[in-house]
Amino acid sequence: MNKRSNFSNSEYPAGFVMIGAHGFSNGLLFVPQRAEKELAECLKEIRSRDEMAQKDQVDGILNTIVTASREEVASDPATSHGADSSLSTPVADVTVPSEQGFELVACVSEADVMAQKAATEVNTKFSDRDRNNAMKAVIKKLTSRPLTRRIGRPRDVEESMKKLALIAPHMPELVQTLRIPLLVAASTGAPPMIPPILLVGGAGVGKSHAALMIAEILGVPSHTVSYAASGAVGSVLSGSDKNWGNSSTGAIFNALSDGEFANPVICLDEIDKASISTTVSGQERNPLNELLALLEPLTAKEHMDRCAEIRVDARHIVWVATANSLQGLSAPLLSRFKLILVNKPDARAAVTIALSVTQAVSTQMGVSVKPPSGEVLQLLATLTPRVMRRIWTLAAGWAAANKRERVTMNDIEHSLGHGSGLVSRLH
Repeated sequence: MNKRSNFSNSEYPAGFVMIGAHGFSNGLLFVPQRAEKELAECLKEIRSRDEMAQKDQVDGILNTIVTASREEVASDPATSHGADSSLSTPVADVTVPSEQGFELVACVSEADVMAQKAATEVNTKFSDRDRNNAMKAVIKKLTSRPLTRRIGRPRDVEESMKKLALIAPHMPELVQTLRIPLLVAASTGAPPMIPPILLVGGAGVGKSHAALMIAEILGVPSHTVSYAASGAVGSVLSGSDKNWGNSSTGAIFNALSDGEFANPVICLDEIDKASISTTVSGQERNPLNELLALLEPLTAKEHMDRCAEIRVDARHIVWVATANSLQGLSAPLLSRFKLILVNKPDARAAVTIALSVTQAVSTQMGVSVKPPSGEVLQLLATLTPRVMRRIWTLAAGWAAANKRERVTMNDIEHSLGHGSGLVSRLH
């Protein structure tokens, strides 16, 4: 594939204009100038219509963008550009390996890897041999495989969105937030530009479970950083300083260097519980401050791990944060997220979630058990998706082992251990 030159934000392709893409907190699209007015009118209408109207209008916008762009490309290949190269990998730098449905993107800086490899070969008496050996292991791992990573996305966007709507019927805004960039990616072949998402709501409404479902829909791994457990010190994501005795690489570098995908889901669980620490010099350190650069595509593209001192392209990472409240979260941080308020599901939604979760678990386990009903369904509908998944895994497994197609309350009791206070123990 021929490599095409990039262009700056101020250099638009001939006959094209740059507009903000509806549904993105960070994102721009180049569209033919003649379609600008029509698109602007469509976007204006979208904001004032209900969800079904949005669906129809978005489809129309996508068709307009794709059709008009193809006409421009056909008439003048020199104007063939994808999304703004500062925010998304240029189409010219993306290869699509056929039936897999994934693109390959350069993810780890080859220059930095080679520089670190050369540095580890110089081992003087002043060197930290333990760290040097650890870095050699990292370099060996990186050089043993290509430095490109795949972009995961669903084969059928609409089918995936239906699945998410069943599992999270009380989060329609989340479904729409994902649907638009995934449709654009499916139409253009570029990596999906999913904005950082912050799910805010009380405990037990399925926020963390939604993050896991997003990863499942994209077909990528998920990584969770819990701010409630340890406050999540600043070194967790970006690595600790190489001069520290216990220096280690960060979660971002590990996810991109060890994994196969450039767009894993990183769940920042309960960021409202992040604790501010004080350094030896007396300065306060807020672990959330490192997110300010990571959530901006321009700076995330050149993310440097403090320990490995190797740059990785972190702009494709799908960020999903959860919080019980917005108290203590700074305005600059909140401005980088697509904020979605999550209410507790009503009775109908709770039943829908229970049926969806249990069906998914049964399929993953490969057991032939019927969907829950009656008292079992009523009980499961009162649980969080996380607990629901754990309980159904045990109970369905016990029922299948005893060659029964129906899970009973006795199966749930047996899987947890006999005793009183079942409901309180589940919660």
